[in-house]
Amino acid sequence: MREMLDLYAQETTFRDQVALDLEDGAAWFNIDEFGKFHDIEGKKVLSVFAGDRRGQTIVIRSDAKENSEGIVKSRGILFVRADEMDGVRADQALRLDGRLYTVAEARIIQDRVWRIVLEANES
Repeated sequence: MREMLDLYAQETTFRDQVALDLEDGAAWFNIDEFGKFHDIEGKKVLSVFAGDRRGQTIVIRSDAKENSEGIVKSRGILFVRADEMDGVRADQALRLDGRLYTVAEARIIQDRVWRIVLEANES
């Protein structure tokens, strides 16, 4: 029993495991799992692009009595290691795989990964 307790005490925490994964790409950024090389601003970067929902209509109303107009947008979330990109901020333009997006939101998770919400108008 004592050996099992010692072994348990030596195991890493979930947070430690996530941090390790972000460093070595064991699962999240693994090319055989979720990771894929994307062209971000002309640079090939191993990243994860999730939730590309094309054709989402966002309704804009200028006045409650007028007819509403809709703008069709696509939206996705890009995850990139923090050391791969510098200073991403909301409202900036970002080119991903040849397509121009606007950054709706950008924040760093655990000082290691950018979580970037991207939006684009559909034509």
